[in-house]
Amino acid sequence: MSSLSPSQSQSSASVRTILTLLASRNAQLVAGGEGLERRVTWACCMRSRLPAFDTVQGGELALLRLQQLRRLDETLPHLLKSLHQAGVAVIAVAARTEAEIDEESRDLANQLRLPLILLPLSASLEQIAREVSTFVASFQGEIERKATDIAHQLMDLSVQGAGIQGLCDALANSRQKWVLVQDADQSIRFQSAPAMTSLLTLPQPFTDELLRAQGFIRVVDPILMRHEVVGYLSLIGRESDFDFLERIILGKVTPILAIEFARERERSEVESRYQVEAFTDVLQGHYQQPEEMLARARLLGYDLTTPQVVVVFEVAQSEHVVSAPSTQWSKWIRDELLRIWPNCWILPETRRVTALLPLLELGSTAEEERENENTLYTRMERVLSRVPVNRSKSSNQPLYSCGIGRIAQNLSGIPLSFREAQQALEIGRRLFGEGNLHSFARLGIYRLLFHLNGHNELNDFYQETLGPLLSHDSTYVDTLEGFFRCNGNLSEMARTMHFHRNSLLYRLNRIEALLGRSLEDPELRLSLQIALKIHHLKQR
Repeated sequence: MSSLSPSQSQSSASVRTILTLLASRNAQLVAGGEGLERRVTWACCMRSRLPAFDTVQGGELALLRLQQLRRLDETLPHLLKSLHQAGVAVIAVAARTEAEIDEESRDLANQLRLPLILLPLSASLEQIAREVSTFVASFQGEIERKATDIAHQLMDLSVQGAGIQGLCDALANSRQKWVLVQDADQSIRFQSAPAMTSLLTLPQPFTDELLRAQGFIRVVDPILMRHEVVGYLSLIGRESDFDFLERIILGKVTPILAIEFARERERSEVESRYQVEAFTDVLQGHYQQPEEMLARARLLGYDLTTPQVVVVFEVAQSEHVVSAPSTQWSKWIRDELLRIWPNCWILPETRRVTALLPLLELGSTAEEERENENTLYTRMERVLSRVPVNRSKSSNQPLYSCGIGRIAQNLSGIPLSFREAQQALEIGRRLFGEGNLHSFARLGIYRLLFHLNGHNELNDFYQETLGPLLSHDSTYVDTLEGFFRCNGNLSEMARTMHFHRNSLLYRLNRIEALLGRSLEDPELRLSLQIALKIHHLKQR
């Protein structure tokens, strides 16, 4: 970006401007020319006693007579150092000739980039101080007026609905600087560039040091809403392009942006409420006409005319989701689901994430349904692999589980898929523990047994079938499980269970004797396998 034009530069109360103002008094710059863009805020004269200058606050034009300085037994180089440390912008010395200002003082002024001006010995320092102070005050009033005019223009744009981006664009063109708006966490949200220029490639992470390395600086103010910092507004440009106006503008524009942030937050809360209500109605089937619900979803950007499946992620009850990064777990899940299913509908909560995952048109045969369920399960395994489950107390990542419902072919099937996902989560946690993926389609007979657990009929069946083994030797149950796992193959049982074949044969004969029936009986086998499932259920 090009520097400001001379007329723009001279509109600021800089040393260069003050030097022009004093030209009629035969003032001339003798050193410190690199500091001509310093800002001048006031003017003050040297006192007749030490300290030579009192209550210096920074930005002043310090006026002094060389003869008076000598009477105070003070040297000009020492005074230059002291005033520079105090933040004085420029020093004007009244002396007979330029030669009276020694070379050491000039060299020091150049080194400090502190402008050093020579005034005629006859100059009235008190009158010059009054003129400069009046000029600075007048300039500051003009700056305030300009800033107010810009703020009024931006407020009009805000009322017209320009939004944050529109306000940033207008401010960038008005001040010929880049405008940046960041969130409270300092992530970049909006950037605008002056007309005929391109956006800046900002370093990540964005820091003032890295910005300075590109030859830019910025002035920045927080955006406050009810004493809460909700963001930051920055003006970015070359150092020589900044004056008082930028800082005053920021102070007047940030309240306007705070209004925009409040509108955005309110709009987001309304949209979020509408999203939650619509999502809940879909999951629970609370609607009169399917066409109406499909239209509501379509307005929110979701197509529910394709097959859908409901998945539910939930943090274990024993987990305390209170600190970062544990509070971010739902965001991680959300981001990963969107990576695989860009058009999915997600409801993130503190301890739970519920999602509707859209699927392609599916076949209707039993084989195709199994293939689709397996494909879905594999993709969900990928999600869990990319968002690791915490299985140790050393990590801040919370322990969570996931339940998957069966695929719903249409809108009316989604509530059933939701109930199945919840049941899969509940049953899977009970049987297999936390931190796992539980598919309703893979739970098999456990779906029936889980809801019968605790009923007298189920307990009676369990005791009648496995009771003789449990009361005699509980290890017979393990042998029986190995028998069914290996489909009755004794050689395979001996290998996997590390028993001698004859020992296994003896144990199986004892089991048959205790049960009073042969394991070759298909009815007994079915009853025993169901009873073993109940045994697992009761052990959890």
